[in-house]
Amino acid sequence: MANPSTPVDVSAPAKRFGLQTLLTVLPVLSGGLYVIGATYQEGYLAGFGVENSLFVLPPDRLLFMGLTSLISFGIGPMIYGVLAAIALIVAVMVALVLSSLPTVQQLQTKLAARLAVKPKLGKAAPSMLALADKSELLYGYVVGIFTVTIALVLTAVFSSRTGAQHAAQDIKKWEEGKTRTSTVVIDGEPPVKAFQIGCGATYCAFWTGSEARLVRHEQIKRLSTQPMPTKAPSGKPAASK
Repeated sequence: MANPSTPVDVSAPAKRFGLQTLLTVLPVLSGGLYVIGATYQEGYLAGFGVENSLFVLPPDRLLFMGLTSLISFGIGPMIYGVLAAIALIVAVMVALVLSSLPTVQQLQTKLAARLAVKPKLGKAAPSMLALADKSELLYGYVVGIFTVTIALVLTAVFSSRTGAQHAAQDIKKWEEGKTRTSTVVIDGEPPVKAFQIGCGATYCAFWTGSEARLVRHEQIKRLSTQPMPTKAPSGKPAASK
């Protein structure tokens, strides 16, 4: 017989529940960040007119890019998410209020009575009873999966749009001389000043001001990058790029 004074360890189930929740959430979070990073890169390269399949990033870079893209969404998408959650809560409250009205309760009573007078087809199978018992859990899973899917789709759309906006901002900054500029020497050509978009396993992409140019690694003889120009002293014009 157990001693009543012996303390009962209730932390183990809580720890198991927390670990199971963490192991369930981590794959979903990692997959979401991967999708956000991939769509951000696609949107950013599309802003320059570059095909993203030529610049495949490793998974760790895509995860980091997804995190930075998620942070850079700004307050707008967060407001949309909060408004959607508030709308869902309001819908649930409205449903609860409507279900408490006498008219609705009378309709529910009539519907229950009509269903009760229907002839019984036989005893329900144990599997059907078990499914009915688990209906609340199944409903929760369905709602959770649907919510996660909608959230991933919306974040992917926002991420692609954010990437395109950042590409347009980089083009504008480069044209105004407010960001870094690169000087690339291509085999058999004079030096070209451009904005370096990025490099992949085979190609490097440069924005020349009117088009995006893809150059194979072996064609690049020299590549130098000048940092963002500092503010020119008063009375002296800034150096042109």
